[in-house]
Amino acid sequence: MTQVGQESVLRLAPGCRLSEAGAREDLLLIPEGALRMQGPARKIVELLNGERSVREIVEELQHRYGSEDAARIETETIALLTRLRDRGALELV
Repeated sequence: MTQVGQESVLRLAPGCRLSEAGAREDLLLIPEGALRMQGPARKIVELLNGERSVREIVEELQHRYGSEDAARIETETIALLTRLRDRGALELV
């Protein structure tokens, strides 16, 4: 599989969607079930529009949450997106 990197552009795979905003739990609904979205995971997935690169998503998160921990935000965002892609929930554009 192709590595998820800073220049990767991702979108939700067909058949995948986020649960309704404000639902009891934040879930990413996939054909095989559901994945629980914890912490900023929902915000990250919401930023996936098939046009933004991972670098642009990380920059947006650093702006929202403060850039003092910029390396951690980048590392954890790429790790989450890689796991979701490996589960078939995301596809490279």
